[in-house]
Amino acid sequence: MGKSKEKKAISRSPAEFFAENKSIAGFDNPGKSTFTTVREFVENSLDAAEDGNHLPSISVSIEAVPVAVARPNLYGKVDIEEDKGEDAAKKGKRKRSAAYYRVTVRDNGIGMPHDSVPDMLGRVLSGTKYGVKQARGRFGLGAKMALIWSKMTTSGELEIYTAQAHRSQITHCQLDIDLHKNEPRIKKHDRLPNNGSVSSQHGGNFPDGWHGAEISVMFEGNWTTGMGAPSRANVIKYMRQLAVITPYAEFTLHYKDPAASKNDLHVKFRRRSHKMPEPPKLVKHHPSSVSLTKLEELVRMAREKNDNMTLKKFLMSSFTHINKGKVDDLVDLLGKKFQSEQSIETIDKKMWMHLQSILKKEDWPAPDGSVLSPAGGYNMYLGIVKEFRPDIVVTYQEATRVYEGHPFIVEAAVSLGGKTLSPGINVIRFANRIPLIFETGSDVITKTANDIKWGLYKINQKEQKVGVFVSIVSTKIPFKGTGKEFISNDCTEIKEAVRDAIAKCGSQLKAKIIQAEKKKTQQNRRKELFRYVPNACQSIFNVLEQCANDLEDDEPPPKRLRSSDEDHKASMELVKKINDGQVTASTLNLKLKEHVEQYDETEALEYMAKLGKHHADMAPEALYIAPVQDNSGPTKRPLLVAQKNNQYHLLRKSCNVLSLP
Repeated sequence: MGKSKEKKAISRSPAEFFAENKSIAGFDNPGKSTFTTVREFVENSLDAAEDGNHLPSISVSIEAVPVAVARPNLYGKVDIEEDKGEDAAKKGKRKRSAAYYRVTVRDNGIGMPHDSVPDMLGRVLSGTKYGVKQARGRFGLGAKMALIWSKMTTSGELEIYTAQAHRSQITHCQLDIDLHKNEPRIKKHDRLPNNGSVSSQHGGNFPDGWHGAEISVMFEGNWTTGMGAPSRANVIKYMRQLAVITPYAEFTLHYKDPAASKNDLHVKFRRRSHKMPEPPKLVKHHPSSVSLTKLEELVRMAREKNDNMTLKKFLMSSFTHINKGKVDDLVDLLGKKFQSEQSIETIDKKMWMHLQSILKKEDWPAPDGSVLSPAGGYNMYLGIVKEFRPDIVVTYQEATRVYEGHPFIVEAAVSLGGKTLSPGINVIRFANRIPLIFETGSDVITKTANDIKWGLYKINQKEQKVGVFVSIVSTKIPFKGTGKEFISNDCTEIKEAVRDAIAKCGSQLKAKIIQAEKKKTQQNRRKELFRYVPNACQSIFNVLEQCANDLEDDEPPPKRLRSSDEDHKASMELVKKINDGQVTASTLNLKLKEHVEQYDETEALEYMAKLGKHHADMAPEALYIAPVQDNSGPTKRPLLVAQKNNQYHLLRKSCNVLSLP
């Protein structure tokens, strides 16, 4: 028998792997790829602006590209049928042909160093988002996957303009990617003057002293159809939800179709807040969160820095909560084979496995939640009001909790009413301050929100428009897949935190609903009283007028029948005023209305006093009243409200200005 040929092992570069498995990065089909490209570019732009502490201003441009430009034949003819747009589909065209688009995103971020641009955009798994830190992206795939998709569908390239702050030059780079070698193929890499004289073909002029980045790529996409819903609808939905969680940013979205200008689109999401959250902090790994693969990676990185690094130095430099004293304790637990001063080169695989098991079993302090950067109740409130315009909004932020050794914070908001939400429970999800659009039904947030018994909070979940907004931030979000589509419902700790946050919002909302119902009842009662005031006053005046006539005609009653001389005197004065026309039905009408209004004010103040007593755990702020000097007269006496034992006491009755210290 002849010798069988030995099979050679074929190795693949990371770029080749993701080119063949593009769906795991969100590039399932042309429609989904259009959305994913926009999402990845925009999130990179947000990171770049926030890293420089700049209020983000991001412009997104999507332009339809003719097939003749995107895929020209060798002889100048089109070899792929062109997509005729929505009209062709309506006329019975069953299978849509290829369509091509150019996506261009410009930001005002920190920009990229000139020499780093090719590797940052043309090498897969090369990025700046590695380490233990809350971040929007985790895999370094976004812009690179868009470039790979462009190469696969149009043999295209990526074009980038970028400049750093206070620099006199703009970097202009055009590059492709070598999938086999996983390295950039640079076609152009120039320095241009940053003096306002440079403009890009797709984004327009760059102002003098500009900083930021503009990235542009062409690929096969779909604007009118896509996964689950048209790509157009998904992109707009994503941008609107992004404007909710980042109201301090300004976004513009342009869509242009040279062949059908009626389909052009321009949407602007204006900035609502100038308060940016504190940036997240980079921290060392928590000992309980490290897996064997992560430990191997940390060891490899340590060896690259120092071949003779000791175990003691490795543990102290790689993990939180490990100091010199803790190293000695760990070495005692590890056994005789370990010494704190031994080189990590002398530690074999079995010893590393033993170390990892000890780190897992040890009782460590909880991870520090101060390294996280939640959006904050203020920003969530402003964003929801700006984009959805509800009738009522409440927010709540849970305390830091821990999942698999990583800290996380859950923020929630619940709204009622609004014009853009549908009747029922509308769940809007965020993870590390990015919207989650797809696979809503599988997400822990959606399932938890639907399990809430909303009737306990006086909410009719079938008829009322209920918005449930939940944001989770963490150094590690347990996504399902690299597409970052949803969070697993198996995460018990996260599920409990989401439920508690929504429940706290529900309790606040219930109090507001009760307060609104009481206010509405008062308004209705007042309306009804005002309705009968004219008739009641007229009837009273008729009786008084008849009594006045009778008193004028008759003799005064004897003293023994009078209630008092003062009453008799007051009655005669009233008779005189009625006869002189000083008291009329209109006078009574005015006085009675004033009495109703004064009664409502007194009742409202008593209600606030009861409310303050009911919420004794919430320390109210002391109120101070500033007297107002009126130029036309003496200083008016203000309304004084004294706060004592969480109750409010009315001291005087007229007020001009209320000021808080």
